[in-house]
Amino acid sequence: MRGFPKHIATVQDFRNLLSDDGFKEQALSVLNDIYNLDDSKATRATTLIDPEDPESDWNTEVIDNPMPLWKQKGFSSRQAVADLIAAI
Repeated sequence: MRGFPKHIATVQDFRNLLSDDGFKEQALSVLNDIYNLDDSKATRATTLIDPEDPESDWNTEVIDNPMPLWKQKGFSSRQAVADLIAAI
């Protein structure tokens, strides 16, 4: 690997980066960003405002986000991100 990766996909990727002294600070910064990101809510489109005009806007509703970033990365919970940060 050359340099810090553009995309970190998994928990194991974070563990590998944290074990490398050259990338530890950057990995901690990314982990802190994930932990501090408030993406617990998402917006879902429900129905067209004007059914006669398919190019019109949509009615929306706010729902609990089924896939927050911490879950996309493979963490079991937001607390698991904090635990990995604290373990360093």
